[in-house]
Amino acid sequence: MTRVVFFDLGKVLLDFDWEAVCKSAAIWCDTEPARMTRWIATSKQTHDYECGRLTSHQFFEHARVALGFRGRFEDFAELWSDIFTEIPETVALVRQLKGRLPLALLSNTNEMHVDWVMRQWDFMRLFDEMVLSFREGCAKPEPEIYRRALAKFSVKPAEAFFVDDRPENVAGALAVGMDAVPFTDGAALRADLLARGVLPGR
Repeated sequence: MTRVVFFDLGKVLLDFDWEAVCKSAAIWCDTEPARMTRWIATSKQTHDYECGRLTSHQFFEHARVALGFRGRFEDFAELWSDIFTEIPETVALVRQLKGRLPLALLSNTNEMHVDWVMRQWDFMRLFDEMVLSFREGCAKPEPEIYRRALAKFSVKPAEAFFVDDRPENVAGALAVGMDAVPFTDGAALRADLLARGVLPGR
């Protein structure tokens, strides 16, 4: 029986587009947009920031040098964070699930992004817990972050349902015994929740 539902954040509840943001940030930087996007996606500094090994200001200093950014920290924080758009179908599922069983985020993310989305979207306050990589010091698909997520609700792995857009993160959850599915769209996720009796049938 499912006793708690964990959602990933990016590409499940909020879409994001780094390429568009890097194009708009080009006037601030000495680096071409394609290289900016690649640095964000692959740099050790981005990973360290998501795992809480760098503060926001330390990460900014690394990004400022790597990207040739000419603005202030506040300018960078807005550009870095203003990348999200709501995915209405899955946010509607969160609202429908609220009060039926505990809900949580399980996300690889960073401090600036969380501060931003908490200000922008009220649905973020519907979650009973937020298991976030930068706070936990570990990231999906490492087993430790799933174990910490389960411990917050004192549930067995098979009692936790998890949805994520990245196959390796789904595989990581399955490896510790969680019930996990890849996210494709809201309709498929609704069907998965109905199949588990988490949502009431029509």
